[in-house]
Amino acid sequence: MAERTFSEDQIQALLKRATELHLTDEVDKPGLTLRDLEHIAADAGIPPKYLRAALHEADHQVSTRDIVGQTKTHVFVERTVPGELSDSEWESVVYRLRKAYTNDLAEAYGATGQHGRGVSEELGKTREWRHASALGVVTTLTIRSAEGNQHIAFQRRVGLASPRVEGFAYGLFVALLVGLVATAIAKSVLVFVLAFVAALAFAAPGIEFLDRRWRAKTLREMTSVADDIQRLIRNEPEPDSEQAPDHVAKTSERDILPTGLTASNAGDHLLELEPPSAEIAETKRRNKVKGRL
Repeated sequence: MAERTFSEDQIQALLKRATELHLTDEVDKPGLTLRDLEHIAADAGIPPKYLRAALHEADHQVSTRDIVGQTKTHVFVERTVPGELSDSEWESVVYRLRKAYTNDLAEAYGATGQHGRGVSEELGKTREWRHASALGVVTTLTIRSAEGNQHIAFQRRVGLASPRVEGFAYGLFVALLVGLVATAIAKSVLVFVLAFVAALAFAAPGIEFLDRRWRAKTLREMTSVADDIQRLIRNEPEPDSEQAPDHVAKTSERDILPTGLTASNAGDHLLELEPPSAEIAETKRRNKVKGRL
């Protein structure tokens, strides 16, 4: 019996239909349990704790990891801290944020709301604090409570674009200003072009460098504030104040007492010493006697 052959169109139609039947069959099958997934993960060399962490993230749309990073316009810190956040602890968190990001000068000029001391809101199990500085730097802290954990999302808006784009944009402004000044002095279009190009070549990368440094510093400060908030949630004590190094010797009695004296016999020795006033009086008396002779 001759083996059946299929045309190219028939092959494509058969494969397409076979794929549809396979997908339909997979959908009709019952899903896997968590135990089944753990066995599969173990066979693949993945510890079960990572599978449970991934499941938690998928269910609650939060991350159980500490994340610190930057985007083109924001710097952010995200953490998940075990524990509960009471009303008094939230007040302490707001106080810490105000201490870090607000100032009395803004209030002196009548700034209120998020432009003053910041505003805090509470919706269900989510608390949020926002503040905007006079330069447009917006700070937002969101703490969401879920299953005994506090999910912290802390971010600051630090620019309108990436450092490179901002460096070029602000560099153009600086270069234009330098070019206009040079033209006013030299009265030459060529001088304007040369001054503009030279200023842009120096200003753009310089501003970009300073912008990146400022963003990195801002991120370090945010990390420090996040550490303080984490201690508040966990009810951990503040770090101990710095103490004197061990190699710094304390002042001993040998440094303040004469040789051969100790704290026990110093009093007796001092009683044997004549006071300075008595010694001066005796010297005057002897000089007077010598004068009479």
